[in-house]
Amino acid sequence: MKKSFFLFYLLVFFFLFHSAQAAVSTLGEAVTTKREAKPMVQVPQDALPDPNNVEEVRAFFKERFENAVVSTADEIGDLGMASAINIQHSAEYIAQMQESKKSVFEKIYDKMMGRIDEPQKAEFSPETIFYELAKIEERQNSIPRPDIAVVKVRLPNNKVVLAPAQEHIPYFLASYHILPTGSIEVVEDIVVVANGQKLKNGFVKLMPKKTKSRAGVEKKIEIELLDVSINGKSMPHRLVETGKNIMIVPQEKYFLQPGIYTYRYRYLLDRKLWYYDDFTEFYTDVTGSYLNLVITSANAIVSVPDGRTFNSQVVMTGYKNQLSNNRAVVASLDQNALGFASLTPLQAGEGMHILVSLDKNIFLKPSLSQRLIWLIGDYGDILFTLLGLLCIFISYFLSFKEIKRRKAGQKMRFKQTSAFKRFMLTKRYDTRSFVSALLELVSYNVIDMVREKDTYLLIKKTDRLKNIPSALKGIVKMLFKNDESSIEISAKNALKFDRAQKKHESRIKFYYTYLKWRFNVMYLLFGIAMLALTMAAVSYIAISPIETILILFVSVMTQAFYFWVFNHEYRNKKIRYVIKTISVIFAFLTVLFLSVYIHFMASVLLAACVYVIMFYAKLFVNHGGLIKTTVIELEKLKQYLQENALRIASSFEFDKEQADIFSFELEELYPLNEQNQKTYRLDIAKAIQERL
Repeated sequence: MKKSFFLFYLLVFFFLFHSAQAAVSTLGEAVTTKREAKPMVQVPQDALPDPNNVEEVRAFFKERFENAVVSTADEIGDLGMASAINIQHSAEYIAQMQESKKSVFEKIYDKMMGRIDEPQKAEFSPETIFYELAKIEERQNSIPRPDIAVVKVRLPNNKVVLAPAQEHIPYFLASYHILPTGSIEVVEDIVVVANGQKLKNGFVKLMPKKTKSRAGVEKKIEIELLDVSINGKSMPHRLVETGKNIMIVPQEKYFLQPGIYTYRYRYLLDRKLWYYDDFTEFYTDVTGSYLNLVITSANAIVSVPDGRTFNSQVVMTGYKNQLSNNRAVVASLDQNALGFASLTPLQAGEGMHILVSLDKNIFLKPSLSQRLIWLIGDYGDILFTLLGLLCIFISYFLSFKEIKRRKAGQKMRFKQTSAFKRFMLTKRYDTRSFVSALLELVSYNVIDMVREKDTYLLIKKTDRLKNIPSALKGIVKMLFKNDESSIEISAKNALKFDRAQKKHESRIKFYYTYLKWRFNVMYLLFGIAMLALTMAAVSYIAISPIETILILFVSVMTQAFYFWVFNHEYRNKKIRYVIKTISVIFAFLTVLFLSVYIHFMASVLLAACVYVIMFYAKLFVNHGGLIKTTVIELEKLKQYLQENALRIASSFEFDKEQADIFSFELEELYPLNEQNQKTYRLDIAKAIQERL
């Protein structure tokens, strides 16, 4: 989440950091009450690291971890108790561990490599994966296996161990330093052996986007990525939101050559802790339970502010629904630091889950502004989509009421031919519309209508078509081709007139549609602007804004298409029901797809915004705006021509209005007389209409 403005201040005073996400498995019910912590082994003051030097503290933890007294979870007992572990090994086992002076992962590798050197049974094939070898403890009377390749792996603490050359993770260490603000500084060292198979394009880290409390309440985790390095070299990475997870991926794709690599991830988490009445709880799945790779040694370090202690701690490994408490140990690194380590390799899909109970008084109480930011982070998509829908609906509703009162009309100038006027009044195009266009060409002195006995001709008078409407230009070009100067209204030219008429009809209808949207475009643009603003706000609070807004845009466009299909008119009743049903189903599927990235309610509200925009746009286009104002003006013009027919027929105004008179079907009111006989073409137009 991008909150740079707030973080500028919060980082200075409280070291507040963004967060990543983890989902709680069955371990979420492992601890229910609080218990006093056992005394930890103290370290001389002069041996303690500088608390302000993070690297020195981590090195101190590692050294302590390698030589720590270990406690296990094999007698965890009732998981309903808050501090169900911290049970010590027997004195004999501790003595053995101290005598060996080896870390847990070194013992695992020694044990595993001993199995490789020992004779094995013949049924093992060359494809045997290494963690199966590590499990074999009782096989005897076998044949040697010299063909198993091994590699030397240098761990982050500079120790060198032997590991199978197959693609896997020999070592995984995650360090969690919990700050007084409740934020967590995380450093993860992941050593991988790559051979161009699963790690062909490098290691990709995946984290859940939300965490869940004991009561089932979910909240988003905030994450701020600080740095990613590979073998000590910093590599630009970015956060990508994918469904219910967050991925840390390289900014530029690369090919990982076969070899041994150490990945180090540094990032800040916030909202990872859960605060209960008597204690504060930290839970995480260290390895994520998603890797399709074997992890030979999984380890974790959890530290709290100096002088603070732990109430209880739990570690379990395995698949989420099959967790075991006898495959990992807990080491007391210091009074305020714990170490966790797996005793056996983790198979693909297994995880190491740790849960720590802390004193709730350790942490600062979040401020009101911080809680508000968290609320927006959790439910901002619902809030923003709801506000967007309300703004669109209310503004459209008020605008439509205003249009119905004819207060929204504003005159705009546009070209109105006689055929177009007829179409606006009657909503149809016919032969009369086409003939009225011919009469308009006569008034422009481009053509003339001539009757010679029973023959009717159109005679072209000029090639100058610059100042006439484009729809009329199209008629002239369609009728008079190859330098023709006249054309007879007859059966042999019927196809030519039919083509010209259809072409003119398409232009009229296109122009009508264009004007409808043009006159009402402000209403449409307002809705689109509000929708775009809503999507921008929802994307801004997401982990990866660019990816999120692209997903929202594609989903919105898809929903708009399905809604358009739903609102379209279909003549066949059965086809109409089938198409409308399919469009509703696919629109709902789009909502479900979008709910993977935002809340389901937010995706529903976003779909509602799209539908409201399309619904009101259709209302405005068909019933409102300047089109309605223009129709009213045309009705007044028709009434004027009816009431003043005798005067107009005997004046120079007749020549100008002759095409409109014919398109409005008022020719019976305008007889031939001495004043209009030179320009009178209504009788010829009537005859041409009948022949066409």
